[in-house]
Amino acid sequence: MGKKFYLFFIDLILILTNLFFEASCKKEMPTGPTPPSEIIPDIGYKYYCTGNQGDVNTFTTAGFALMGGGGDVDEAFRWMIQRSGGGDFVVIRASGTDAYNPYINQLGAVDSVETLIIYSREGTENQFVVEKVRRAEALFIAGGDQADYIRFWKGMALNEAINFLINRGVPVGGSSAGLAVLGEFIFAALNGTVYSSEALDNPYNFRITLETNFLYIPVLRRIITDSHFAQRIVWGD
Repeated sequence: MGKKFYLFFIDLILILTNLFFEASCKKEMPTGPTPPSEIIPDIGYKYYCTGNQGDVNTFTTAGFALMGGGGDVDEAFRWMIQRSGGGDFVVIRASGTDAYNPYINQLGAVDSVETLIIYSREGTENQFVVEKVRRAEALFIAGGDQADYIRFWKGMALNEAINFLINRGVPVGGSSAGLAVLGEFIFAALNGTVYSSEALDNPYNFRITLETNFLYIPVLRRIITDSHFAQRIVWGD
């Protein structure tokens, strides 16, 4: 009886000791926000790839596809694919999705279709982003808001990479906002859009924001490439 009582007493002490240490550990556990080292940083871009993520070199032919917006033109993309030599077709934008990946991929033989959504100035300086653009065999600037392209991309490493491609003789295209930034002069929409009646009534309207020195396409010098021309009655009323 005495031996059993002794063993029971020892077990009880061990249980109480464990409970004490567990309670002490729980009190010492940190509370509050996640430590900074465990927070995934926002790198300023998103990347999507259909096909080969590696690089390929093909013979390219220069050309520029100007699309007004409102709908994608299959033949224009096939024309770009043909001039890319079937290389890596890169789409850049500041918002939206990777919807162009499956669409372009089914239009012709390409090594890959890659979408980069670059939505901050930090993203435009990212080496991965810059190299993906510099090594493209075709580049398409998607629609969205041209103000984002000016605010985030102009004067940055991405801007230089696009001009590098133009000089390299790679086919380049754009639709809607992507078209709007191809010309030497750009309606930047930094203060939103402006309607013809407003612009004609006051050519100094604060919504008329113009930019230049973004892309250098020789055949588009001294030109404004406007989009949705008929749809938005751009010619005036």
